[in-house]
Amino acid sequence: MGLILCENLRTKNPFHIEVLSLNIYSFEELCYIIYENPILVTEGIVSDELVDFIENELSLGTLAESIKRKRSNGVDDTDILVYIIDSCDLYNNAESILFRNAVAKIKKMSVWEVGKQRADYMFYIGRYGVAKKYYLEILDMEKKADNNFVGSIYHNLGVTYANLFLYEEAYDAFKKSYELTSDEVILMEIYFLKRIFDSEGKKKKSAEINDVFKEDLMEEAKKAFDIAVSGIKDGDRLKYIDHIFNMEDKEEKKKMITEYIKRLKSDYRNMK
Repeated sequence: MGLILCENLRTKNPFHIEVLSLNIYSFEELCYIIYENPILVTEGIVSDELVDFIENELSLGTLAESIKRKRSNGVDDTDILVYIIDSCDLYNNAESILFRNAVAKIKKMSVWEVGKQRADYMFYIGRYGVAKKYYLEILDMEKKADNNFVGSIYHNLGVTYANLFLYEEAYDAFKKSYELTSDEVILMEIYFLKRIFDSEGKKKKSAEINDVFKEDLMEEAKKAFDIAVSGIKDGDRLKYIDHIFNMEDKEEKKKMITEYIKRLKSDYRNMK
């Protein structure tokens, strides 16, 4: 983690970047977000709203006019982002070249490959709702992609559903992924899913899983699950919860429980 030195300017109307649920208040912040998230901001961020923010909120009229001319001349949005980075004092020449290379790489990707990277990043930062939306959009695209790629989308969608506690959807996505890739690792993940979410209403799915499992793979899956559960029991979060409930001071215990529940609610909201 580091610090960014910004101009002593606080805008009244920040620029909102929807994909990151983030408000921007300075030119330095804008450049930093563009530089650090090229896969996310190469679509949609260059807009009339951005030009208006640069011109009227940041008082950078010359830069705004240059962007307007580039847009009217049909300059690609990604090249405009490069221009913005080049206009910022945050980055030296070597760093600017790295950003150019990253943008050039993105431009060579197919639209569904870019979509997958965006979805994967959203999953990585815990924005599971947005990740799910991106994965589903990819699956709705007309594309010429091999089974392994489409299978990877279904797999990641399954993991996303599992993190949203949507068992049925996760199971269906994992099953589709396995049908496309025949990857036995996915069977292991289905087994984990079954052990975590299983109930009387899931007997049919349990039978389907057992039908495709080889005996040695089932044994391996059981061992892996038991090891994972053991690791969770020894985890810091469970130790912290155990510490709270073993406290003798009732007022302090109540306070800490309330704070912990607030944190859990915040984490859940951030998934969406």
